[in-house]
Amino acid sequence: MNDVAAASHPIRFLAWTLALSIPFHVSSVLWPVQGLPFGLPVSVVMIVVPATIATILTAHEAGARRARDLWLRLADVKRIAGARWIALALLCMPLASLAAYGAMVALGRPLPEVIHSPPWQAPMLIAVFFLGAIFEEVGWTGYATEPLQRRYGVTSAGLIIGSVWALWHVPAWWLGQGHTLAWVIGQCAATIAMRLVMGHIYAAGGRSLFLAVLFHAMINTCWVLFPNGGSHYDPLVIAPILAAIAAALAARERHDPPP
Repeated sequence: MNDVAAASHPIRFLAWTLALSIPFHVSSVLWPVQGLPFGLPVSVVMIVVPATIATILTAHEAGARRARDLWLRLADVKRIAGARWIALALLCMPLASLAAYGAMVALGRPLPEVIHSPPWQAPMLIAVFFLGAIFEEVGWTGYATEPLQRRYGVTSAGLIIGSVWALWHVPAWWLGQGHTLAWVIGQCAATIAMRLVMGHIYAAGGRSLFLAVLFHAMINTCWVLFPNGGSHYDPLVIAPILAAIAAALAARERHDPPP
C-alpha cells in the first residue's frame, strides 16, 4: 500500500475525475430521466468514474497486481484499530442527523407531522448505498487519501478532497435536482466537513478502506431517512454539527497522532 501511495498522483486523479464526469452532467441536463430512486438525477451513474480512474492510474503507475490490490482493500477489516472505529463510522452520521433534526425543532423550522421514512428501512439502505459507495471510495480514499495525508496532513488532505468532492456534485445538486444556491453552498460546506470526518476516521482507525465505504454509506442512508425522503434535510443546519465533529477528531489526533 505504501508503494502505491508513493507512486500515485492524487492531483492528476482529482483532475481526471472532474473532467470525465462532465459528460454525465451534460447528459443529465439534456436528457433528464424522471422517477429514479430517491429522486436522483441520471448523472448518478458517474459514481463509477473515481474507481475507474484510480484503477487505470494504479495499473499504469504500479502494475496490474497493485490495481487488483487496490480493490482487495475493500475487505481490509483486519486493519481496523478497534471496534470503536466501526461504531463511529456507523453512528456518526445518524447522531449528527438527529442533532440537526433537534436543532430544526428548536429553531421552529417547519417539519412534517407524519414521517414516511421508517427506521426499519435502514439495513436495506445501508446495503444498497454501501455497494454504491465502493465505486467512489476506491478512488477518493483508496487512491487519493493516503498520499495526500502523508504529504499535507489529515486535515489539509480532507479539505482538498472534500472541496473537489463537493464541486463534483454541484451540477447534480443545482441542475439535476433543482436545489437553491443557498442549499448548494450549505451542502458544499457539509460535504467538506463529511470528508474531514471520514479522513480522520480513516487515519486513526487503521487506514481501512472498508471504514470509509461504511461511513459513506451512512451519509446517504441518513439523507434518505431524514424526513421525508430527505425533503426536509437542510445542509445549513447539519454542516456546523459535522464541522464540530471534525474539529473534535482533529484535536484528538493532535494529542494521539495516528501511526
